[in-house]
Amino acid sequence: MKQTRHLLVVGAIALVAGVFSACGGGSGAGSAEAEAASLPTDGILGEYPKAVAEYEAAEAAASAKYDEMKKTNPEKASQFWSDYLNQGNTTKFKKETIPAIEKALEGKEIPTEVAEGLPLRLDKSLTLDNSRHARTSGKFTVGATKDTKYSNFVPVAFDTEGKAIAFGDGIRVKDFIAGEGKEFTVDYFISIKKHDAAGWAKLAKIVIMDKTNETFKQVEEQIKAAKEAVKQ
Repeated sequence: MKQTRHLLVVGAIALVAGVFSACGGGSGAGSAEAEAASLPTDGILGEYPKAVAEYEAAEAAASAKYDEMKKTNPEKASQFWSDYLNQGNTTKFKKETIPAIEKALEGKEIPTEVAEGLPLRLDKSLTLDNSRHARTSGKFTVGATKDTKYSNFVPVAFDTEGKAIAFGDGIRVKDFIAGEGKEFTVDYFISIKKHDAAGWAKLAKIVIMDKTNETFKQVEEQIKAAKEAVKQ
């Protein structure tokens, strides 16, 4: 079964890569293609980051080629875009590639830590289900009270170089009141974008952090820098 899932994912990635090659594009598109092709697939999230990067690169290349053609031959550009859309690459990516990846990732554990000073104890590391939700649970420890602002405790993903990739929503408490011994849950939906695909490809761990802490500002700055780098 695992081998079948792997073949489905690899086949879908090859399809997107082929589309990109057929589309051509400028130097920016070529650079995006090269970067996507170089992403590793042996990390925690397997083919997922590379698949997203190659799909995004193909879309960007097609769009760039359409814009370029439109300047000199609007009719030909319109036909090109129509042909491209008719290939149904977006539908295939969403209905074939992503579901295959989700099945392949089911049960994968992501090393998870709690930042120093937070009154939390995890039952286990975050574990992926078959819809890219990484979930775990735990209990508040000594120091937690009904006034603890637990909504500020968020999961932050880091790569193997220690750089922040992205962060999720705050932890959840059933009756919305914290306190020592009370249970909480963490639910982190892994959604990869073109600006953070390279980071997710090297995912190392997720750390539960307090977003009001000074250290979290560094997290936000690193994520912002990654977004800006993609725009350039």
